[in-house]
Amino acid sequence: MGESAAATFLFTDIEGSTRLWEESPARMRVALACHDALARTAVEQHGGTVVKTTGDGVHAAFARPHDALAAVVQMQLALSDPEATAGMGLRVRCGLHAGPHERRDADFYGPEVNRAARIMSAAHGGQILLSQAVAELVRDRLPADVTLRDLGAVRLRDLSRPERVWQLDHARLPTEFPPLRSLAATPNNLWQQLNTFIGREREMAEAKRLLAGNRLLTLVGAGGIGKTRLSLQLAADVLDDYPDGVWFVDLAALTDPRLVAQALASVLGVKEEAGRPVVDALRKFVGDRAMLVLLDNCEHVLHACAELAKALLQSGPALRILASSREPLRVAGETVYPVPALTAPAPGAGLALEAVTRHDALRLFVDRARAAQPAFAVNERNVAAVVDICHRLDGIPLAIELAAARVRSIPVETIAARLKDSFRLLRTGDATVLPRQRTLRVLIDWSVDLLAETERRLLRRLSIFAGGWTLEAAESVGAGDGIDAGDVLELLSALVEKSLVVMDAEGERYRLLETVRQYAQERLQEAGEAVSVRDRHLAFYLAFAEAAQPELAGPEQGRWMARLDVDHENLLAAHAAADRAVGGAELGLRLVRALRRYWIHRGLGTLGYRLTVEALARAGGPEHDLARYRGLFGAGQFAHSMGRYADAQRHLDQAAAIARGMGDTTLVAKVLQPLGLAGLGAGDFDLARRHLDEALDLARGLGDKRELLAASSALAQLHRMDGRLDTALLLSRDALALARELGDRLSVAMGLLNLAMVSIDCGSGKEARAMLSEVLAIVEEIGSKPAAQSALEVCAALAALGEDWETAACLFGAAEALAAQTGLQRDPADAAFLRPRMARAQEALGAADFAAAAAAGRALAADEAMRRARASVLRRV
Repeated sequence: MGESAAATFLFTDIEGSTRLWEESPARMRVALACHDALARTAVEQHGGTVVKTTGDGVHAAFARPHDALAAVVQMQLALSDPEATAGMGLRVRCGLHAGPHERRDADFYGPEVNRAARIMSAAHGGQILLSQAVAELVRDRLPADVTLRDLGAVRLRDLSRPERVWQLDHARLPTEFPPLRSLAATPNNLWQQLNTFIGREREMAEAKRLLAGNRLLTLVGAGGIGKTRLSLQLAADVLDDYPDGVWFVDLAALTDPRLVAQALASVLGVKEEAGRPVVDALRKFVGDRAMLVLLDNCEHVLHACAELAKALLQSGPALRILASSREPLRVAGETVYPVPALTAPAPGAGLALEAVTRHDALRLFVDRARAAQPAFAVNERNVAAVVDICHRLDGIPLAIELAAARVRSIPVETIAARLKDSFRLLRTGDATVLPRQRTLRVLIDWSVDLLAETERRLLRRLSIFAGGWTLEAAESVGAGDGIDAGDVLELLSALVEKSLVVMDAEGERYRLLETVRQYAQERLQEAGEAVSVRDRHLAFYLAFAEAAQPELAGPEQGRWMARLDVDHENLLAAHAAADRAVGGAELGLRLVRALRRYWIHRGLGTLGYRLTVEALARAGGPEHDLARYRGLFGAGQFAHSMGRYADAQRHLDQAAAIARGMGDTTLVAKVLQPLGLAGLGAGDFDLARRHLDEALDLARGLGDKRELLAASSALAQLHRMDGRLDTALLLSRDALALARELGDRLSVAMGLLNLAMVSIDCGSGKEARAMLSEVLAIVEEIGSKPAAQSALEVCAALAALGEDWETAACLFGAAEALAAQTGLQRDPADAAFLRPRMARAQEALGAADFAAAAAAGRALAADEAMRRARASVLRRV
């Protein structure tokens, strides 16, 4: 099965053909016949072959790229005249790509053929797109009336490498089109694949049909059968059907079913409402949005996935869910599609060499083997061994990929022979395990047996990570007891090369396939290393969190927030490990303290509060006084941010008692500021003033700039609520100066917001505009959701000051939507500031128009809401 010389492939499709068929089936039938005749004439006049018609399009092949170019131009020029298609205008999108292929009978196969179709699918009606390969072949001999326009690198829907795409411009054809229909055109988080999606044409068509007709489709099958890859490719193919996004949620690393809804919320950017479960916020978010959610690896959190799917499907009619699991979710309305193994021939069937491409298992093996060893080819000598391997592995994609990776160092005949030995042992194994599951397990056994001892040792230790890791993490956690830290990179690289570890496209993070991870975890337990490796994992991520803690209050806080985002699952695993670690009580409290600021500003207050309370439950006795103080301090801050002021006062009173008992003035000063704000939230102004005055006095006496900043800001809010604007202005200016001196971007933003509110109270819109312009830039830089919420509210107040009532109502609605996502309670001082201004806006607009404008604001995407806010700030008051 060798590859032929490269050919150039043309794919075309009529844009909007479904609508045309529904509106005028008789006219469309005639128009399509005219289209087919024009396309065939253009192809054949330029030496091409019409391979087949594809629905309302054409697939053609050319030996020379210049002929393909001439044919597609001729076809588009002919179709530009509606009279050529019986008076019905047809807008045809076209894609050209060149590369090697595999030919069977009169058809063409292979990744490059598929890529040509993907390039076409990115185009709009009337548009001609060329791949980089075609552009390079034709650029020096373009016709006089043809030019090429570089559209840049585009992520196509095969999820593989980005393709540099060119548009063919012709003087008599349209040249201006909307942005390409690429992955970037629809909101999504589908990640780039590092290899080609092979085969599965029948499964893709069937799954696509089922998803179109059912709101919950579950792909079921054994581990390694290819459920995740199929669901990702299916999602990429149907992106256009879901204008509100396609969102992939990987549940493999979760161990706590309670975090399933939180995992989806994190992907969607939805945060829990104060005092309510996160699923309520998700239900509100779903609403009428037309989006597709992929829940991947559901089997170990099955009940939680079923409950979440049911709740979401009942919340909005346009939502669809695509799940993958080893068993069905068993939810009413669920459609189950068993993902089959790849087709593989029986050994000894006497297949002709060219017939090998009929079987997806063999196509996959050949593709992955060539990736490992570019010189590999199937020939008369080794075809029987390849067939034998794929048959013995039952067409399981993961197993085939693991075997194909060995082609780098072992002939296929040897691979086949060793698999035979393994299967003799398999016959004496546990007969209650499904054959395909046994096959995969033996395959992994065999792959691991071929590793060096140090490679096996590192592999099992890597199973401790949840959701991936960096090289630095692997060196810290994987080293020791027979592995030097300096050797980890080489060992890790070897595991990547042998397809047991997956490296991301940027080369910065690594992960294990879940099947391999589960296998390696069992080996870790058997080796008696689980406790020591878990302790090293806890130590590394505690050190990581504590290194991030001061950075979250500095100029690099945005970058550190993003770093914590990608390792959040590992941080949660470290929290759980503190239950069983020596000294875990103090370690757990240190971890939640380090992450407190991150959780608050990512809108994860409920999660942070629960984990902090769990950590507090581990610690008791005077030996833990300082750690308990810090834990109670954090619990109080979380409770305050969620509007649970009584709980906040209870936790903070306990913390203050510990601090006073220790005689530590610094700790007393720190806790009085949030304690004062909790009193303010509870409506006890006298208590709040006493706490905050004492906090300010102590901070001044200590010379602690950060505590002076916090106390000044809090006291400024209290004076603003009391109408003492001169005092509020002085305190706010002091706080802002301290924030700038400390380089704390978030505190700078909050200080500017406080000053802007005082300016608006004084009727000075000009000063407020300048402050808000800087605030919005900081919010965009660091991504703090509470700061964004406050910024929208103050911008709404500024618009109200200028009597731009509709903008005020719109931004108020956008702030409400963000508040519902973050779950953070609006500060009482801010609420008192905003309430009368929105009341005036409602009176000016009328209740109905105010409600409509606010609803429009609630419907805005976060980035659009911030854009509106920036525009309002720049507008004259």
